[in-house]
Amino acid sequence: MSENWVKVNNRAVRYVVKGDGKPMVMVHGYNFSADDWINCCGDGLRGFRIYAVDMPYGPKSRSEHFRPREPDDYANHLYGIIKALNVTEPIVVGASLGGETVLRYLALGYPAKAGVVVGPVGVDSIDLSRIRVPVLGIWGSNDRVSGRENMDAMRRSGFRVEIIDGAGHPAYLDRPDVFVRLVLDFLRSIDIIN
Repeated sequence: MSENWVKVNNRAVRYVVKGDGKPMVMVHGYNFSADDWINCCGDGLRGFRIYAVDMPYGPKSRSEHFRPREPDDYANHLYGIIKALNVTEPIVVGASLGGETVLRYLALGYPAKAGVVVGPVGVDSIDLSRIRVPVLGIWGSNDRVSGRENMDAMRRSGFRVEIIDGAGHPAYLDRPDVFVRLVLDFLRSIDIIN
């Protein structure tokens, strides 16, 4: 694992890299950081080059903070990061606010092979019909942050939805083994991995 920095729109952005293989960009939720992705799932997601990005809204983030003025500001920022890293068509993964950011990124048509979102918030405020890549939504059965309306919006749009029993809002942290299995099964089902 290596810690790195890149400048995006004159802001310093911290990111952590682990592994080799297909590119996967991971976006944390509001109370978390890039390190959480690596610590919980980095070893299980072999065959991927993981870029875990510190977003500006994270209280633990060591990247420069800013408040969005428009709903798509964080998604545009994520695109700037991916472009600066010279990553092409990654699998984009996000949790909570990071999940909303990933869905907005995909709805804007930015390059990606697929998306995985864990307990995304604000789903009903995004035009999911604009997303042109496969997306997996994952919720913990005990999620008290991202309401059922978000899950239902994903289902209505034809996206695959999975529930991790006994997990809370950060389902990937509560049950990383199940999370990794669901992600790998999904990527196999859409022929991204064998």
